[in-house]
Amino acid sequence: MAKKSATKGKQPADTATVAAEPALGGAEDAPVVLPAREPAAKVNNASLTELKNALDDVVKEYFCLSTHRFTRSHAHEDVRLALGWTSVAVAAATGYYGYVTEFHESKYWVSVGVVLYVVLNTVLALYVAYVEKNIIFVGKRRTIASRISTERLTISSLAFSSPTSHTTSSWIPFPLSLLASHLHSPLHSSPSQAATYPLYSLTLEYTHSSNANKSLLASSSSTLARYFGEMVDSEGRVARGEVERWLGEAFGEVCEKGKGSVGGSASEGEGRKSR
Repeated sequence: MAKKSATKGKQPADTATVAAEPALGGAEDAPVVLPAREPAAKVNNASLTELKNALDDVVKEYFCLSTHRFTRSHAHEDVRLALGWTSVAVAAATGYYGYVTEFHESKYWVSVGVVLYVVLNTVLALYVAYVEKNIIFVGKRRTIASRISTERLTISSLAFSSPTSHTTSSWIPFPLSLLASHLHSPLHSSPSQAATYPLYSLTLEYTHSSNANKSLLASSSSTLARYFGEMVDSEGRVARGEVERWLGEAFGEVCEKGKGSVGGSASEGEGRKSR
């Protein structure tokens, strides 16, 4: 009886062991499931505006990385949002007032609302055309070495389908777009290097100052362009690594150029004083 009871007592343990064996075996045989990678965003290769916007996003993200630590300014976006939403509020209020009020009683204030709406949209268009222009990134960072200094970087972008035809990301109404067209000079390529279109063009403006911008340490600007096909594949995927490498080289060059130009002007000033 004792043997039987011992045998009965062992059965659950054996059963548990046998039941565990298939689970372990299944775990070993099952393929390792890795977390899915985020698919690369695709853009329409036939749309120059979409190609430009995709590369603009890479530029904005690159200079905000920890390797550069630029703090991006959203002043232009804030002005556009303020003017745009104010004009929408004026249009909504004018429409509601004209709906609930008799026509002859509402004519004056509806006319005021219409004029105010036109003025706000005109100011917005002028701001985009003459102040913001083609700027896609404005950032600054502070460095502490022997003194506290501030570096500022402003980047503008254009997409050229030909030497004289370009595309911007900002929308400007028809009459003002004709006035603003002269602000963008045509893209000139060197005779020894034939350009392949469409091209993505960047203008980097760099300044390095201290003492609350009273002392200029470096200042330079550089314009560079590259064929879209070298940065976007045939399926519309952006080669982020290639774009970031290109941006890193361009930023290094504009920084060195700025230091050289300020140093040269300072030495010329000292020479004039000695004379």
